[in-house]
Amino acid sequence: MAVGPSSLSAVCRQFGQVLSSGINDIPDNSRIEVLVGTPAAAATAGGEGDADHRLNLFFFRFEPSGFFPDTLPGETWLLRMHCLITPFCADDDTISAGENDLRVIGEVLRMLHERPVQLMTVDGEQFEVQSVFCTLGLDQLNQLWSTQGDTIYRPSALFEVSLAPVIPREAAVPAPLVGSLGLGVRATLAARHGLPLPAQIATHIPLVRRLAPDTRVDEWVPALCLVDDDACLRSVALPLDELAGFAPRAWVAGAPGAEVSLRWQVWSAAEGWLPAGAPDTFAVVDMAIDPDAVDNATTRPLELPFNDRSGQMLLTAQREVVRGSDGVAITLRSEPVLITVFEGP
Repeated sequence: MAVGPSSLSAVCRQFGQVLSSGINDIPDNSRIEVLVGTPAAAATAGGEGDADHRLNLFFFRFEPSGFFPDTLPGETWLLRMHCLITPFCADDDTISAGENDLRVIGEVLRMLHERPVQLMTVDGEQFEVQSVFCTLGLDQLNQLWSTQGDTIYRPSALFEVSLAPVIPREAAVPAPLVGSLGLGVRATLAARHGLPLPAQIATHIPLVRRLAPDTRVDEWVPALCLVDDDACLRSVALPLDELAGFAPRAWVAGAPGAEVSLRWQVWSAAEGWLPAGAPDTFAVVDMAIDPDAVDNATTRPLELPFNDRSGQMLLTAQREVVRGSDGVAITLRSEPVLITVFEGP
């Protein structure tokens, strides 16, 4: 009976596919089969098709990331994996198996040095997984290979592959977000029941200060705020009966002419934060958001995801770029703007 795939095995498999594509796409290279397993198994495995050379990935050590100590059981858990990469090559014309081993491991080192970060898709989610070159002492090397029976040592390279996700089968539902903080003071708890009206609680809503993305770097992040009645807002809370008349506009800043898109999310008690509505894509005009110059702002009209119920909606501005250092396509998102709609006075 076959064992079903896991999120961890998916990362290992995609890591192997990255190495296989990079090595086998080199012109005039003999086909190299990439395996995931122990060195002992790879040493005795027969080549598939016309593959006389094999490259084995041995994932043998798994550690916590060292970050996110408060990860809950229903949240994605991130781990560090250690992978021993070993070639098992054959004689090829006038080139010995030993030299072929060195050629293959040299290509692996080159590839992972040039592109240490890989974008991997696991269960529909994208993760950036980084390969970090590590060293093994002679004692550790002997201990590791002594577990592989009579397998002869081959030149190998050790990499830490991190952070690899362990995705729960039943994910925890994210909670709604906090839009403001408040503090109320009363004489006694009993006095609360004698008040004719609910006590007023002073709240602090985040202020919008001047925001100017540093567009001198390629990976600049858009700045975003809402504009309503000549006021710049990062968080809004309003009763349901005022929602129909609420018509804010989005103010986005960045490099003029750059393409960005506005994306909505709404909170569901059953599924957490979900995308809502179609993205609104346009070109940036202003280089900065300045609350003192809101009269001159170039704003964008917004269509709220809902206007007939209470709940929370989240707006972000994002842009897609290809990172120059390694060619990985990434998404850069602004800090979110939160709108909370509640029932009651």
